[in-house]
Amino acid sequence: MGVLREPPLYVRNEVEANLLEALLRSEGIPGFVKVYQDPAYNGAWTFNDAYGQVECPREFHARVAALLSAIRGR
Repeated sequence: MGVLREPPLYVRNEVEANLLEALLRSEGIPGFVKVYQDPAYNGAWTFNDAYGQVECPREFHARVAALLSAIRGR
């Protein structure tokens, strides 16, 4: 049997990533944004759907998702 996982949380751009990381720090939530950029490609290759993915412990997933929704105004 597989391990149940929370759906991944994605950030759309650098501004969203920076705001979310600041909120994570201010609330004491361990986590970070793993950015989908590779300096070797010098911006020639990027993901269209997401700037990066949020990495956090499972127990904080719902709170991080709520913070991300708040940033997006939903």
